[in-house]
Amino acid sequence: MRGGRGFGFLCNPRMAGFAEWRLSQIESAIKPNETQRARLDDLKAASAKAAELITKDCPTAPPAKATERLALAEQRLDAMQQAIKLVRPAFQALYDSLDDKQKAAMDASGPRNWGWHHWHWPWSEE
Repeated sequence: MRGGRGFGFLCNPRMAGFAEWRLSQIESAIKPNETQRARLDDLKAASAKAAELITKDCPTAPPAKATERLALAEQRLDAMQQAIKLVRPAFQALYDSLDDKQKAAMDASGPRNWGWHHWHWPWSEE
């Protein structure tokens, strides 16, 4: 259940973007000033809480019944939505504090630069 296959992605905070290594990539990209560092710290704290929310109550094995697996998927998706709602204000506050050059650096530091090799957005034409 917690592995990389099956329902594992639903219990993995890395899949939702709430991982410390991504925040390090953001920090490297924007090179925050003191005020921005405080907002980045707020984002790190919100991300940690979101990761806890995502991993909370994850079963160690997939449910046996199909109906239980579907209910679990719904529960985990709800937890991911709550986690995003927790992180969004902190992320927005950080982003709003950036100057144009920093925003461009953050915008350019996406999944391809976070170690997701061969990432392809479904709507992109690349």
